[in-house]
This record gives sequence, C-alpha cells and structure tokens, in this order.
Amino acid sequence: MKTRLAVLALLLCTLRANGTGVQPSDDQIDALTQIDTMPTRPQLDLAFGATGSLAALVAIARDASQGLDLQIRAIRALPQYCAMPSCSGEPHDSLTGIVNSYLAVLPGPLPPRDMLRLRAAIEALGATRTGLAGDVHLLAVSQLLRHPNRDVQVTTVHALRDVCSRGLCTRQTCTEDAAAVRALRSSTGETQLDAAINSALQDLAQCDQP
Repeated sequence: MKTRLAVLALLLCTLRANGTGVQPSDDQIDALTQIDTMPTRPQLDLAFGATGSLAALVAIARDASQGLDLQIRAIRALPQYCAMPSCSGEPHDSLTGIVNSYLAVLPGPLPPRDMLRLRAAIEALGATRTGLAGDVHLLAVSQLLRHPNRDVQVTTVHALRDVCSRGLCTRQTCTEDAAAVRALRSSTGETQLDAAINSALQDLAQCDQP
C-alpha cells in the first residue's frame, strides 16, 4: 500500500511539473467549460489567443492542480490542434505522455479523479486519428484492455478504432489493432464491451483484410 501511494504521489508531482502553472481567466474558463457542447478551436483561440491557445491547453491538461472539469475539457480539446495527418509534436506528445504516466502505475487502483483523466487522455488520443503504429501499441496493452474498470476498457476499444479509422493505418498495424480488440470478446457477446468491440471491428474491417 505504501509503495502504491508513493507511486501515485510521484505521478501527481509529474503531472504538475509538466504544467506551467497557467491561471486561466474567468472568460477562458467559461470558453473551455461550455455546457452541453465542446468548445470549437475558433472559440478557444478567441479566448486564449490564436498563438498561445495550444500552449495554454497543454499546460492545463498536464497540471493536476487544475480543477478536474477544466483539465478534462482541456485534454479533450487538444485533438483540434493536430497538424494532420500524423499530429506530430504537440498536442500528440502531451496526450501520449499523460497515458504513459498512468501506465507506469498500472495495473492497480487509481483514484476516481485519475481514472477520469486517464479515460479523457485515451479518448483524446484516439480522436487524433494519427494512424500511427506507436499509438496502437501504446493503447493495445493489458493494463488498459484488461483493466478491471469496464469504462477504461470500452474507452480504449473506441480509441483503437479511431486511431485506425478510415484506412489511416498500414495493413499490418490495422491487423494488430483488430486482433487486440477481437481478443476481448466475451463468451456471451452481450456485454457493453462486446458492443464496443463489434462496432470497432466493423470500422477496422476495411483495412483488416488478407
């Protein structure tokens, strides 16, 4: 238990250290935490400044001292700043960094706040739709796909589908992606996870062919 608490404390310190201590204004908080909708990039650029919005969102996303709702909104907004098609550099590096920081302390229980941050980062990484083998390999690990929390499993399956959606991955990467997802099927095929798996495999079928 002491070891687990020490590791979680280190994780929290790491997330805080990667932030820049940004203090969003009331207008910026309002823009980022709109009710019932995600803010668009033009709205965020208007609130944070077109040249500084990405850096501000990355700082908020990586700073665990920020309010949870604000931090999760920042994480989910990051894919809008991808330079397609590969989303190289930021925000991709921050999203993979957040996921990797949690993988370092899994398997094992996470506090509810960290569970939500992890799921948000996984979801956002999928939304970058990079088609990168590295992203598939990062997500297709037992710590996530076999996590005891079903929501983490479902979120990871959705992300694996999105990373390789619309033929973005090479044939080999797509085959590896589909195999990792397919291996999760239950004996009944009737769970929430099975529904996510079936949906993902339909989308991956276009590139997972001999």
